[in-house]
Amino acid sequence: MTKKLLFSLATLALATNLAMATVAPARLMQTKGTAHKAQKAVVADDTQILFEDFEQINTTTMMPEGWKQIDAMTNIKCAQPANETGGALVAFSGDYALVSMYDDENPRDAWAISSAMTLEAGVTYQIGVYAFCMGYNITDEWEVTIGTEQSAEAQTTTIIDRKGSNAVKDTEWTLNSGTFTPATTGTYYIAIHHCTSNTGGNICMWDDIQVDSDHLRVMPEGYMMSKGGLWSIDQFMTDQDNYQLVPRVYTYEGEEFEYSYVATNCESVIWDFGFYGITDDVEAAKPIVTFELPEDDDEIFTEDMLVLVNEDGETGILREYYINRIHNTTAYGDCVGNFKPEDNTYTFSSSDDAKNDALCGLSELYSRIAERFDRPADAKTIIAGSYVIFGNYKVSPVHTSKNIKVNIRTADANGMPGDAVYSKELKIKDVFGTSDIASGYLGLGAIVLGEEVEVTGTFFFELEFPEITPNNNNHIFFAHCYDRENDDCTTYFYNDIDLASKPAGWYSAADFYGMNISCGIYPNVYFNDNTAVKSPVAAAWNVFANGREISVVNARENADIIITDIAGRVVLKSQVQGIKTTINTNLNDGIYIVTIDGISTKVAIR
Repeated sequence: MTKKLLFSLATLALATNLAMATVAPARLMQTKGTAHKAQKAVVADDTQILFEDFEQINTTTMMPEGWKQIDAMTNIKCAQPANETGGALVAFSGDYALVSMYDDENPRDAWAISSAMTLEAGVTYQIGVYAFCMGYNITDEWEVTIGTEQSAEAQTTTIIDRKGSNAVKDTEWTLNSGTFTPATTGTYYIAIHHCTSNTGGNICMWDDIQVDSDHLRVMPEGYMMSKGGLWSIDQFMTDQDNYQLVPRVYTYEGEEFEYSYVATNCESVIWDFGFYGITDDVEAAKPIVTFELPEDDDEIFTEDMLVLVNEDGETGILREYYINRIHNTTAYGDCVGNFKPEDNTYTFSSSDDAKNDALCGLSELYSRIAERFDRPADAKTIIAGSYVIFGNYKVSPVHTSKNIKVNIRTADANGMPGDAVYSKELKIKDVFGTSDIASGYLGLGAIVLGEEVEVTGTFFFELEFPEITPNNNNHIFFAHCYDRENDDCTTYFYNDIDLASKPAGWYSAADFYGMNISCGIYPNVYFNDNTAVKSPVAAAWNVFANGREISVVNARENADIIITDIAGRVVLKSQVQGIKTTINTNLNDGIYIVTIDGISTKVAIR
């Protein structure tokens, strides 16, 4: 068989369709989607009688040309699964699949019957279809049949039987197959029949149905990964078409990204990294890529394309995201920056002029997550620990006693994670506890360092996780709530729980589930800015304390008086009233900072 490249990389630049399970209908169970949109093309030859991917449809019948729908509920049709299910599911290939919606009141009896095809007597035909029938309270039933007329009554031969005791749940796209040997040469019609006998059947989908006299075409499948950069999700950050949430990666000039992939049924690969990506070998298993941003632009939108190739065809996988330069002035209000101190989600305070924006950092194939805190070069930060917000936690007992490592890192010359100035190991159970919490509820973990750690300038608070076996008993979702009013927790970072083909470890939600990259690390810190406490020599005013009273003399009329503790927390505000202003503070003993017109001085309460 001749290997054919069926489409160019340019024609594969399709819009990514992310799996956002947070808006799925109640009947639809949350399930695996993909952050990369796959476009598949099979190699056609003389042995292939039928291949239908449901992409070319009649907009009136919502069926491929020549196909017939038989369904009293009119719920079976070719559709984009994401649109039908609120974004929770995607087609096996392309944008469309054959979709049969759920029904709470009636058994299902829906038929999609193909156009005519000629089959020869005595030839054994291979018949296959990819199915996604995950079930709900019951297991959905369906079958693939063949007959000599385009009617339900004529569908007398069952090729693939998933009815009754043969019914199974396909919780991800699964190839189902069978054979048919006609006794006479003639015209035949193949059909997909959704026939769940009980009420309450769930959504069922089918894609890429084929009939072939030689063999079933099995397409390559897989996903891409990359090391490098700091990955982040801004609140409501959408692609260039304002269609879907996409990640953002922060990088410095000349940084190298190492790409890799995991695939099945794949013989070779071809990479494309868009207009700005540069690599020496587009057919390498692990290409090294650099991105050249225009000199006058700190942000670009780019698309990575991976084409998986085998003798049967090709699968193109697209990932879209923004690339931003990172530097000491980077401040996008991301992650922690989207919270206010008064939200009481974490202990966080600073002087009014401090920059507390944060980025989410991921590295080493996402075995580490970190928050970046952008601080002035001479600013001191005291870190006592951290809170960790998580939306789901389930780790088997053998792993709860394993360690996680806490690292506090300074920024290197490129603004990326540099040297660790502090490290400590803690047990998973000591941070997250030993009781599982249900999905959809927020948990709060506490990291206590047991000492105060001082760091100067920009820093990273990082969690490094052990290698544990990802499965249904081992996963932690880190929640990032960017909608304070509605408590809408829609971005996560978590340990994958489904695909056994992945190496054990921690992965980005965006790479595999389309839930974007983020985390929820909220350090318990206070800031002591050298620049915030200045000598009052230039001031025309003076301040002194008498017991619990603080008096300000000769300050500007109506000027604001701001009193903070040594941690930078504002404890009192007042206003200058005349030549001498006396404030009864009722403050505890300690050192306080009084700031007026940008000039600060210390005062002691005894």
